[in-house]
Amino acid sequence: MAESGIQMALHPGLLPGDMKIASEQLSSRISEGWKTGTSKVPVHFTIDTQDMKGEAGKLNINALLLGDKGFARAVLQNLFSGWEVNLTTSSSLIDALIDWVDVDELSTGSNSGTEKNVRNGPFEKVDELKKVAGWAEMEKEAREGGKGVDALTKFTVFGVGKLSLRSAEQDVIEALLGLGQGGAQNFILARPGQDGVLGTPDDNIDTRSMIPTYAGWEEKVTSEEEDLWRVTSTGTVGEATRKVVALISRKSNPPQVRARWSEEEAP
Repeated sequence: MAESGIQMALHPGLLPGDMKIASEQLSSRISEGWKTGTSKVPVHFTIDTQDMKGEAGKLNINALLLGDKGFARAVLQNLFSGWEVNLTTSSSLIDALIDWVDVDELSTGSNSGTEKNVRNGPFEKVDELKKVAGWAEMEKEAREGGKGVDALTKFTVFGVGKLSLRSAEQDVIEALLGLGQGGAQNFILARPGQDGVLGTPDDNIDTRSMIPTYAGWEEKVTSEEEDLWRVTSTGTVGEATRKVVALISRKSNPPQVRARWSEEEAP
């Protein structure tokens, strides 16, 4: 049943705000044919609005670190600071992140250990961030800080690298554009439009309420959603429940599932 939800999400005419009603309607039709003897078997799948997100709303860690190192350091320092991570912790981690992807064997900071057991190339999975020296400490501080951030969910290794202003969270937007904390708040409040639901046709992507401080910021963001969506579908047959996570492209001909995992395996 969870796979039925993924197939439904491939329809290019469905927006995230349509998913809950569409999954309820299709589940109802599918369930009519499920019986054990004379008894119906309860079957359904669920994709809620928040279960379909543009992958470009996350910070592409490879695009960031493989670009201008000074800019990458400023963005990450801004991001971690907003999560209440100690400056020493974040500075050391940023050195280690840069050393993970750069091709040389020279340590970026004063700690020569940041060049040990590194890839010297792009991250292949988001989960690899956990292997970087200092990540665990940063993650703990972010999680235990006042905002309770799940750091890993803010990053991706998929897509072209431009941040979508349609789906990015406030802290990521503020970090990438060089805004102070709260600098994107008015934008975030206005973004869902009059219906108050993000991912519907009346979404309002108006950047005039923000004052970016980084030069060339326009080239690093997009007001459109890249055709790469992360969908979580929950399927139930009787008492059994399964979740499937997929990355899908819907404008290709035909629409494609580019990657698929169980929820526990998803990068």
